Amino acid sequence: MKIERIISWFDLNTEELLGERNIDNVPLEVLKQIFKPEEEDPLMYNPYTINIEEAAQLEKLIDIEFDLKRFFYQVDCFQV
Repeated sequence: MKIERIISWFDLNTEELLGERNIDNVPLEVLKQIFKPEEEDPLMYNPYTINIEEAAQLEKLIDIEFDLKRFFYQVDCFQV
């Protein structure tokens, strides 16, 4: 089973999915430090919202600029 993690972003007004970006190059342990998942989700299978603090940390790791005033971002996990 292969797991893929992506950042999804949505229009704040329409909630329409506008894009996705694979972040498999960011190690799970690093993501866990950023998002601090609940004990029941040690592999971060649940979606995680990207707020200002998380966005600042992710921008250091991947080539992406977050516009939190226009878009809603989250980390999603899928089995592929």
